[in-house]
Amino acid sequence: MTKLVKLAASLVCLGLAACTHTGGMEPVTELKPGTAWVLNSDDWASEAREVFAEATQHTDAVEGERPDGSWYVVLDLDETVMNNVAYQVQLDRTGTSYQSDTWFDWTQQEAATAVPGAIAFVNYVNSAGGHVVFVTNRRDTEQLATEVNLAKLGLLRGRDFRVLLTRASPEAPSSKEARFALVPDMLEVQGYPDTVALAYVGDAKGDRPAEWNSEAFFCIDNGAMYGDPCASVPLSGR
Repeated sequence: MTKLVKLAASLVCLGLAACTHTGGMEPVTELKPGTAWVLNSDDWASEAREVFAEATQHTDAVEGERPDGSWYVVLDLDETVMNNVAYQVQLDRTGTSYQSDTWFDWTQQEAATAVPGAIAFVNYVNSAGGHVVFVTNRRDTEQLATEVNLAKLGLLRGRDFRVLLTRASPEAPSSKEARFALVPDMLEVQGYPDTVALAYVGDAKGDRPAEWNSEAFFCIDNGAMYGDPCASVPLSGR
């Protein structure tokens, strides 16, 4: 190989994530079952829509007992509202695993897509007189890019969601319990006192308070790609 060809190959490698993430080794091209399921299966999209339909039915049945503006629902973001399967595809194809730096780079691309059914559910909650609250384990340094990504999906702060709580990194724990407890106070200082949660929606067991009624927690199956999945049998087809 000539020096010129070697130089060109090196420059190409520097421009590819696969080269930097695998140390020059051949990338893995097969996707993990969960990644392939979320990426390619109509079952995943159907299941997600079904979960949001169940959350809508539950909320509709109980919200009539509350005045407008006096209730809220809490949603996780990643794999609940925002679909990050493109990030996981990159990991699978390069034989790597989640790292905080590559995840940060992904969030800065503001390229997550919407989980099927999520936007319709957010719109329903707002039209029914409730507040939408997002509680995520994305870091505070990722909050700006997250809000821009949400705006690209048509979800704007103040219009479509009232609160978005990230966590400080690396100091804050990943447990969301303390942030869940803050939500009523945050809504009160915005002019909405005495609010109560009617439902939680997420893709992991920690996406609801520990003492929360399981019948009012609605679980999106994330294909066991991340965290401690709340789906009883991942890839189950419900």
